[in-house]
Amino acid sequence: MGPRSKKEKKGGRAVGYAVLALLVVSGAAVVLNARTGTFQVYDVYPTLSMRPTLEVGDLVVVQATSYGNIHAGDVIVFARPNLVGGGCGSEIIVHRVVNVTGSGLITWGDNRETNPMPDEPTEWPPVPAQCVRGLVFVSIPYLGDVSQAFPPPLNYVLVAAIIVLIFLAELFGGRREQADESGGAGGTAPDPAGRALGFDRLH
Repeated sequence: MGPRSKKEKKGGRAVGYAVLALLVVSGAAVVLNARTGTFQVYDVYPTLSMRPTLEVGDLVVVQATSYGNIHAGDVIVFARPNLVGGGCGSEIIVHRVVNVTGSGLITWGDNRETNPMPDEPTEWPPVPAQCVRGLVFVSIPYLGDVSQAFPPPLNYVLVAAIIVLIFLAELFGGRREQADESGGAGGTAPDPAGRALGFDRLH
């Protein structure tokens, strides 16, 4: 057989991205409810504390990591430590680590309007290792809202389909931008809201 045409290569690559996306979604602990394995998937809980890094309704993929690998500047997901009696509560928090101490991690939401001071000691004590769920690896805008609007397993199917479409759009959109640049055309206009429907890598 002769060499494959550019169109065939592009189609094969697009199918590969689609299959990869489905495998990622399927392997991410059945998307939203399971919390097992190296990667976990969470809705960002209804709070404005992480704006502009994360918005209410984002879907975040969390990578499990050892406590010793967490550093100041990392965005983590953790169970809120109890102010009295120690241990971890049931509320799940997404905040940034601003200091690592012998007593635990000092966290702070990125939104200085709603979080003018670090969380410790007014909100909760330093976060101990047993309360940490992992590092935020990637966030996907708006998909948390989509997942909450439909009951399982329909929400799993919709989220998987949207992620596949995002992969395809980024694949072909990136090629189109490269063609425009090589042809001397101007770039595309920025998203007026400042947030594209795509993957925001935090690590």
